[in-house]
Amino acid sequence: MERKINGRVKAILLQVFFVLTVTCQAPATFVNWNSIEVNDVEYYVQTDKAVYNLGEDVDFLYRVTNLRDEEWRIEWGFPIFDVIAEEKDGENFNEIWNWSWDKIHPMGPMVVTIGPQESIELNEVWPQIDLNGSLEIEDHTHVPPGLYRISGVCHPTDISIPVEISIIPEPSSLVIFLTGLSILITRKRIKHV
Repeated sequence: MERKINGRVKAILLQVFFVLTVTCQAPATFVNWNSIEVNDVEYYVQTDKAVYNLGEDVDFLYRVTNLRDEEWRIEWGFPIFDVIAEEKDGENFNEIWNWSWDKIHPMGPMVVTIGPQESIELNEVWPQIDLNGSLEIEDHTHVPPGLYRISGVCHPTDISIPVEISIIPEPSSLVIFLTGLSILITRKRIKHV
């Protein structure tokens, strides 16, 4: 009977080891990017990887490149360029964070000029928070594990370019959960034997 229990415990521990190995290696992915070209302007967005641990900062880059032979002049209110984080909810994505929400808004229209073959970049961090539609810090919450979309947006053209990312539980939380689960399963099986 002890051999049977020990064999089960070994099988559970082997499964825990496998899950931990896969989970720990998952965040070590390559740059996650997407780009499109519209009317001789390239819109590009990237995150530093595709899979993040819960609570880890998401570094993003949004770049707009003028591929034309003449300068491109943009007039718009604030912001001209923005980055939005959205949470997957069923078939839809719901906006939960916007780079410009807590920025100082200049009065009146903004004018940006991008020379021929030049770029403008927005390189920032999303700290995995949901602003909950409020600028008050006490209203902000940390997001749960799940699927998210980071989009670079050029407001005058209404062109949005997204990349999807996954947020997973951090490995230490997973270790604690799986260890507790294996202990519960082992206890339950010992009581039934």
